Amino acid sequence: MSLSSSTSRNQLQVTHVQSQEGVKVCDCVVPAKERTCWKITNPKRRFWNCQNSMVGPDSLDFDKLRKCSFFEWKDEEQADGYYKNLLYSLKQKLDAKDELSEMNKLRRRIAKVEFLLSQEQYKVAKSEKEVHDARKAIGRYMMIVALLFACLALCVLKLGGSM
Repeated sequence: MSLSSSTSRNQLQVTHVQSQEGVKVCDCVVPAKERTCWKITNPKRRFWNCQNSMVGPDSLDFDKLRKCSFFEWKDEEQADGYYKNLLYSLKQKLDAKDELSEMNKLRRRIAKVEFLLSQEQYKVAKSEKEVHDARKAIGRYMMIVALLFACLALCVLKLGGSM
């Protein structure tokens, strides 16, 4: 394991960095993470920064609430010009396509949910019609029962009056 020491200045703070087989380690004794910048000034430029630099007060890991300001470019800065602008514009187009793809997925999902909703609405309407028809049938049966009781009462009165 080769250990080399270097110094990086970031926000007027000196951080001692050790490299262990290509992995940067800062004063936090946490391996630095390699990331890629996609700002217009440095498209596709890689850099190292401490994993604790991204930890904020919302973190549930209270041991990592501190922030480390270690930062070091891995790549040399590209000269301004055609390729730097091309990289940035291609990344923007790729991001736009990703967003469009995600929007299309969401549209398909919405269409599927709307279809399922219409099926459920059809089932509800069919059930409501069946309930309505059943109530009408019950009403008819109640009228028939009432007529039968009326006929029975008339028969009982006629038989009771002739005795």
